Amino acid sequence: MTFKALLNPQYKAADYFSIDLSVSNSFWEENDVSNIPTFEKYLEEKRSKNGKFIAHGGFKEQRALYRRSTRFQDGEVRDVHMGTDLWAPAGTSIHALMDGKIHSFADNGDAGNYGPTLILEHDFEGKKLYSLYGHLSKCDMQGWEMGVRFRESEKIATLGTPLENGGYSPHLHFQIMTTMQNYQGDFPGVLAENQLNNYSEIILDPNPFIFG
Repeated sequence: MTFKALLNPQYKAADYFSIDLSVSNSFWEENDVSNIPTFEKYLEEKRSKNGKFIAHGGFKEQRALYRRSTRFQDGEVRDVHMGTDLWAPAGTSIHALMDGKIHSFADNGDAGNYGPTLILEHDFEGKKLYSLYGHLSKCDMQGWEMGVRFRESEKIATLGTPLENGGYSPHLHFQIMTTMQNYQGDFPGVLAENQLNNYSEIILDPNPFIFG
């Protein structure tokens, strides 16, 4: 597979660079990753240093961010991020990974959640795959209908602002699943370590699908 531009296709693979939000990054011991101005400053410094624009990362990354949120403390600590995040300004266009149709969508609007979320269903190598796009703009939802088809690389949405995306610095949460387990417009995106084996064949590494 070749590079798939999930964000505005004017940005090529060479415009992407990885960042580390894990608990092993000592910067986050002294700085609050959930503070948007702090994070945006960190992001701009990394963009300037790398000479690139789209930051990405996070699959199976253990993040301190979730340890500070009561949302992820429901009986056990859920702090392992199961998608990959791609950071760009609000309003940046989002594009379909591959040909598919709308499986479901929802506005998961409570604090710390996905905000507007779109899930596409794909036929891939004789099997079903599902791609989740989270932290989108509310205005995009007006054009979504169950079963509507999109072609690979077709625009499907735009990135939302912190006021509508669950309270985060603008970014896309992208995730690949092999089954939806009866979820509609939603799917677990942060797990506890002891849940990982249960999802090893369900939530796939999205990076090969994006970067080939």
